[in-house]
Amino acid sequence: MKEFWETLEDFRARTESFIHTSLPAGGTLETHPNLTRKVDGEGHLLPFGGSTVVYPLPAEARRSIRSLQDALYEGCGDLLAQPLDQETFHITLHDLVSGPPSPQLEEQVRLVQPSALACVAELRGQDAPLRLVSTVLFNMVNTSMVLGFAPADEESCARLMEYYQRFQRVVELHYPLTPHVTVAYFKPGRYGPAQIARLQAAVDLAAAQPPVSLALFGAMVEYQRFSSMGHYWNGMDE
Repeated sequence: MKEFWETLEDFRARTESFIHTSLPAGGTLETHPNLTRKVDGEGHLLPFGGSTVVYPLPAEARRSIRSLQDALYEGCGDLLAQPLDQETFHITLHDLVSGPPSPQLEEQVRLVQPSALACVAELRGQDAPLRLVSTVLFNMVNTSMVLGFAPADEESCARLMEYYQRFQRVVELHYPLTPHVTVAYFKPGRYGPAQIARLQAAVDLAAAQPPVSLALFGAMVEYQRFSSMGHYWNGMDE
């Protein structure tokens, strides 16, 4: 089983190596081929389902991120998929199962669910908060524009690593956790220097705003199901 353990210094070094240079200055950006599984050419969110473990955001944080979303769409709406409802804003703790709708997908969800729910139940008993603070708006693997988050202290970083590792025993992922809130998905396509400059202007505008601070408690964590990148629901009682 792949383990990802980082100190706060390690985490910052890794994430800061890409979050500040995620847009190719003066070049072109071609969206990730897999984006077409989630978004069509007109920007509509496609059926794409599965299960995940997330922290839904408090209302105040959702409002702050909604203001960033509004500014991003004001300057770059023609490059982006249909807006995500602020009610869906969340930080993913661990991805589980995902894909286009199929009987096979539903079977995978069913098989993983008992272990995932058991881990969620354990975390919901944790009293110590995960304290996170926002970093920058950045391009996540040519798929979406996201607001990054980092642990605010060493204790929160250690808890984040421990929680992520618990779910590695349920579904093993091959990449470390980079906490973020997805603000918008791209429309599939290729974007040139002028369009990238507009995205960078939105990034710069976001950087001028006060950071978003979060205290995420165990009772907040949820096992969620989703049917598209814009439709999530609490799946703990299913």
